[in-house]
Amino acid sequence: MDRFLLFLPGPMQVPDTVAEAAKRPLFFHRSSHYEEFRFKLVSRVQPLFGTTSDVLFLGASATGAMESAVVNMTSSGEEVIVVVGGIFAERWVKIATAYGLTVRTAEVDWRSGPELKDVLAAMKRWPNASVVFITWSESSTGVLAEMDQIGKAVRERDKFLVVDAVSGLAVSPMEMDLWSLDVVVVGSQKGLMVPPGLALVAIGPRAWERNKGASMQRYYWDWSPYRTEVPVTPPLSLMFQLEAALDLIDSIGPDGIYQRRALVAARIREMLGRKGLEIYAKRPSNGITAVIAPNSMDVERFCQRLEEDYSISIAGGQGSLKGKIFRIGHVGQVTDEEIQYFMASFEKVLEIEMRLGSS
Repeated sequence: MDRFLLFLPGPMQVPDTVAEAAKRPLFFHRSSHYEEFRFKLVSRVQPLFGTTSDVLFLGASATGAMESAVVNMTSSGEEVIVVVGGIFAERWVKIATAYGLTVRTAEVDWRSGPELKDVLAAMKRWPNASVVFITWSESSTGVLAEMDQIGKAVRERDKFLVVDAVSGLAVSPMEMDLWSLDVVVVGSQKGLMVPPGLALVAIGPRAWERNKGASMQRYYWDWSPYRTEVPVTPPLSLMFQLEAALDLIDSIGPDGIYQRRALVAARIREMLGRKGLEIYAKRPSNGITAVIAPNSMDVERFCQRLEEDYSISIAGGQGSLKGKIFRIGHVGQVTDEEIQYFMASFEKVLEIEMRLGSS
């Protein structure tokens, strides 16, 4: 293989056409040219969210998009629910706590992820909570939650649902409007196949109404100015790259991107099954495969050997899962040749690691 391969939960390697788009000349971001470009980009990304609502582009990591959702949907001291099924769901807790919110944490089985019964129990236990924060695709576990019933249940109780879809968008089909999701936050470096640094926030009409009465202090993260002006300099080169990525997605066809992600996931998991390895997630996503490490495996050494000997990066576990799992990311574009090279290299390193572990 003639280049270093990122089989990480993120970032993924950037396709050549997307990388090249960054070289396009810039133009003034307070011009009609930019407004036309932004409007076109919004209309093209809306189908990936499954929404007809606003999509904002922020110069930030996905964590910035999460923080923007917290401060635009809440007022100081009010009660919120965070459903926690992994490390990145815990980030909602940390952000909300930092802003002085009363955070009610609903812990769920990390291997199964959030289920309807968990969210119903949390809303029953904390009826005064106004907003529910949840993670759809949990990067630390590889779990994809079923959001359709959850979204409808939250709305039926007149609460607001804010969703982290960072490793799920453009990997699995999302139906924001149909599923009754109020806010969805995303980063550019995973399914969208763009370098890190561009955050997207899709905001439904109920969320905009909620935003009018939300009094949490904010400046950079304030959504409201984005509806009528360009409040800060946008990450224009990254937006050019997003346009190129959308061209690539469109060239595959309306559902082709999801079918491709599912095919790649199936091929990798079939190989893992042949090797007797167990998938951690009981409801696995199509973008990340978390694998339970055999007792004899030194996960850090395994990942390091794969990187040093074969120029392939995968990730270990985080937090309480460190040393217990490793994660193979396939959220972005990988060719058949790269998949084959990855699997052959993985099997060779696994054989060495198992031999060392048994000696």
